[in-house]
Amino acid sequence: MRPAQRLVPLVTALAVALPLAACGEDSPTPATPTSSAATTSAPTPSPADGPEQRRLTAAEVKAALPGKDEGPYPASDREIDPTRQSTAVTDPESCLALELDTPEMRTFKKEHMVAGGGQIYLQPQDFAAPQMSVTLWSHDEVYPQRFFDEAGAALAECGTLASGDSPDDSLNDLQATSIPTPAMGDQSFGVRIGREEFDMAVDYLWVRSGHNLISVRMRTGYTQSNDKRLATYAQGVLDELAR
Repeated sequence: MRPAQRLVPLVTALAVALPLAACGEDSPTPATPTSSAATTSAPTPSPADGPEQRRLTAAEVKAALPGKDEGPYPASDREIDPTRQSTAVTDPESCLALELDTPEMRTFKKEHMVAGGGQIYLQPQDFAAPQMSVTLWSHDEVYPQRFFDEAGAALAECGTLASGDSPDDSLNDLQATSIPTPAMGDQSFGVRIGREEFDMAVDYLWVRSGHNLISVRMRTGYTQSNDKRLATYAQGVLDELAR
């Protein structure tokens, strides 16, 4: 791992650099990491033939997302730009797969995304405000299984990593661990990225379903368990798509 550049305080980095994450359950309980193979698969019908697997329109994406009054916190005025291209860097570079953000994954999004949207929920607070985001992207091709396989494999070498928002940004030393991840959609992947000594982290649950990719992200205390809330919101999107 290359030495970090000008290291910024991690608490600030987690609170600011990952703004679309969110906070944990109201009553924290200890998190129990699973094995490093955090990717789980569920049986699927023939490729992309279910209603929740189809290519979506912008209107269908919006209808599948939770409403402004359906979050754990008030809806934020901020909007998610589903076309935004990440410039994040990690060391090792393979750790970008933990957020489905490798160069190949970015290229797939740029070339194949046809619709997307999201909702942010934010608890009013001066610093490190509890947040949750739910995002849905749809593509003109089935979202590749290998991207989720890469994410699961990356966890084995990314127990510790350095991360920054751009190549010129300061890098912060972080830890990554698997989180309880239910089988849903065609494949699901869950990971926690943060620092235990600061009791701050970001939990991610990713679900692929045919042409579609779902993300639920929460900023959390490191000892909190959010798996039920993450799964509830991801399953809610799948259920709406299946109607």
